[in-house]
Amino acid sequence: MTQTTKITLILILALASSFLNKKENSNYNQVINKNYALVDTLSLEFLQKTKLPGISITVSKNEKIIYSKGFGFADIEHKIKMQPITQIRTASVAKVITATALGRLATEGKLDFDAPIKNYIPYVNKQFANLTCRQLAGHTAGIQHRPPKKKKKNKYYPTVKETVGLFDETQLLFEPDTDYKYSTNGYNLLAAVIEGVTGKKYTDYMKEEIFTPLNMHQTFPEIRSELSSNDAAMYYFNKGKLILDSEFFDGSYKMAGAGFRSTSEDLTKMMNAYSNGFISKEVIETMFSSHTLKNGKKTNVGIGWRQNRDMNNRSTIEHAGSWQGARTVIVYYPEEQLTVALMINAQCQIFIEETAHLLAQIFLNKPKSNLVLKDLNKPLEITNNKPNGKTDWYNGRLTFLNNRKGRLQIQTDKTWLTSNHIYYLGTGNDYLLSTTYGFMYLNLHLSPELEGSLYQYQGVNDLYHMSNKPMLSLVERK
Repeated sequence: MTQTTKITLILILALASSFLNKKENSNYNQVINKNYALVDTLSLEFLQKTKLPGISITVSKNEKIIYSKGFGFADIEHKIKMQPITQIRTASVAKVITATALGRLATEGKLDFDAPIKNYIPYVNKQFANLTCRQLAGHTAGIQHRPPKKKKKNKYYPTVKETVGLFDETQLLFEPDTDYKYSTNGYNLLAAVIEGVTGKKYTDYMKEEIFTPLNMHQTFPEIRSELSSNDAAMYYFNKGKLILDSEFFDGSYKMAGAGFRSTSEDLTKMMNAYSNGFISKEVIETMFSSHTLKNGKKTNVGIGWRQNRDMNNRSTIEHAGSWQGARTVIVYYPEEQLTVALMINAQCQIFIEETAHLLAQIFLNKPKSNLVLKDLNKPLEITNNKPNGKTDWYNGRLTFLNNRKGRLQIQTDKTWLTSNHIYYLGTGNDYLLSTTYGFMYLNLHLSPELEGSLYQYQGVNDLYHMSNKPMLSLVERK
């Protein structure tokens, strides 16, 4: 064989291999694209079951948006449909927006997470002077959650210094690093730190140095006079009925901890900061690492961000929010570089972390099951593992209406569990139970005998997390 022939053969083999790889990737993308329809189906199911007005969902992978849609209404009265660019109150997701700014300043060498905040805030009161950004951002500083009731909150506060003044006479609840106490007030002090470091007004710094470079052009401080038709109306439930929240509650008193408006698309863009070098790897590792108390107990919270694990034991970094007229969450899978952002324009009790985790599975897993489920109709014996360690037993039934959708019926006085749809997620034993409180994870084995486990959780330390016993255990009744 001549040298020319060898080179030609190598090129042919390389082209063939490239073609096969492209064909394989193309087929995989077709499978994934088909499964976007499942996200649509589940989103509509979510709204129908929860009776919520609207939901905005964006998913990004490797810094690119791969799914972005809105469902339901941003404004029911005016028939304005929800869009992924509809601006919704962030609630406490604002805390990780502020944390992103802290990460940027640390990357630039301008901020030390463990330095006393008195180094950055000239006017800080002595009881707070030696607290650190790590303690404030991780809720181990001992700061009260909200200002005292006697302090007026429903008014516009133009400066961070004024918002710090709402609680500057309060005492610490405990010695720093001896306990965990979620605190929104602590983020007012972090906003003051950002102003001290940069010499800029907090909101100006956020716009110029965080939102603009990260292309978060629809994220801004929530100021009532500046809201427009692009902003979602806000709702709440009263005796099971959805009500328009016409009494606007000003969020300027806790801007850094809850006071922004944003979109699900902008929240996913923010996560690019954690993969594109905007925040250094060393700082990211610190931000995503759990704080450890003096007694050695881990809090599973870092610089703003919470650690969790999904139903398939994947590591997640996340934060959720709930405040007047909004329920929000952002979940980031650092190893897979996948982000899921959900925003709802109503204050509600929703398993929003589980809902985001379950939707993420559709983008993380390759559908590969050929299960035939449509003829399944099985009686069940169900064990309810109660928080006090006792158990209750119920009868139930599991049926499948087609090869994807089924129903779980339980004879219980818990009305939200009596009859709910099940959806197969297409991989392994992963199923989703749709309830009035959002989606829950159902691990279901069909052979040799039917058995399953239903989990309810928000954080990794919660009672019914996958690392613990399930809330409900299901077995086929003989």
